[in-house]
Amino acid sequence: MSTLVTGGRGFVGRYIVEQLLAAGEPVVSYNRDYALDDRPGLTVVQGELFDLPRLVRALQDHSVSRIIHTAGQSHPGVSIDLPLTTFAANADGTIAVYEAARMTGVRRIVNFSSECALGNVEREFVDETVTPAPTTPYGVTKVAGELLGSVYNNLYGTEIVSLRVTEVYGPGLWMPSLLGDMIRAALAGEPVALAHGGQHPFQFVHAADVAAAAVLASTATAAALQQSVYNVSGGVQVTVAELAGLLREAIPGARFDIGDGYLPDWDRQGRYDLSAAERELGYKPQWTLKDGLADTIAWIRSTARS
Repeated sequence: MSTLVTGGRGFVGRYIVEQLLAAGEPVVSYNRDYALDDRPGLTVVQGELFDLPRLVRALQDHSVSRIIHTAGQSHPGVSIDLPLTTFAANADGTIAVYEAARMTGVRRIVNFSSECALGNVEREFVDETVTPAPTTPYGVTKVAGELLGSVYNNLYGTEIVSLRVTEVYGPGLWMPSLLGDMIRAALAGEPVALAHGGQHPFQFVHAADVAAAAVLASTATAAALQQSVYNVSGGVQVTVAELAGLLREAIPGARFDIGDGYLPDWDRQGRYDLSAAERELGYKPQWTLKDGLADTIAWIRSTARS
C-alpha cells in the first residue's frame, strides 16, 4: 500500500515525499508537470486534479491507501487578482481528490488548509473552534476544503483531516513572501523599509515540521482523531520588528527600517493552540525559529551563488 502526494514536487510536497521515502513508505507523486525521479520506492505520475479518470487510475494502479493533498494555488495575494483561477485550482481540485478517493475506497486524506481560512482573529490564543471568516478568495477555498471534508466524512465514511498551517518557510521557498524578501535583500546588502508593520504578528513553521504533521495525520488511527481540523504552526509567534532583530543577528549588516503598527491588508491572529495536534496526532514542532532561519538563509545563499 502506498501514499499518494498531490503536488509532490511542490515546496512542502517535496519534504513530505522525502520523509515518507526515508520511512520506507512507497510514494506516488502526482503533479501537473512532467518529471523524472528514479528514487527507489517513488512513482511519479503526471496529471491534473480535475482529470478524475487519470486520478482514479493512479489510485487503483498503485494500490494507494492514503492521500496527502498539497496541490493548488498557494498564494493569498495572487488569489485577489485571480479569484476564479484560485477557486478552480483549490476548491474544484480538492473535491476532485475527495471524489476520486470515494470512488476507489481510499478513506484517509490529509487536506492542506491554511491560517487564511480564519481571517482576522482578535484572540490571544486560537484553537480549532474559531469560526472561519476569510478575507481573500484563497481563504474561502480553504474553508471550502475543510467543510467538504466534514461532509464527506459524515456522508461517505471517509477520514479527511485538514491541517490549518501557518506561514511556511525553509529551503525551497521560492514564492514571494515577506520573510524571503527580507532575507534576500539583507544578503544583497539592500535596505528594507516598511512604513507600517512592526507589530504585525507571524507564526512561522518550517516546511519539515509541516511535512511531519502531514505524515502523522496520514497514519493516525481513526480512533485517535477527535476532530477534522488541526492547527499546525512552529509553536511561537513573533512580530515583524522581532523578526528583523533575528535577521540582523544572523546576517551582519542587514538594514531594516520598520514602522509601527500592522501590515495593511494582512490578517492578524493570536497564537495557535497546538494541544489537539499534539494530543491526537503526536505533532510537536522540532525546528526553532533561530535554527530554521539559519537553514533558510544558507539555502538562499547557495541559490544566489549558483
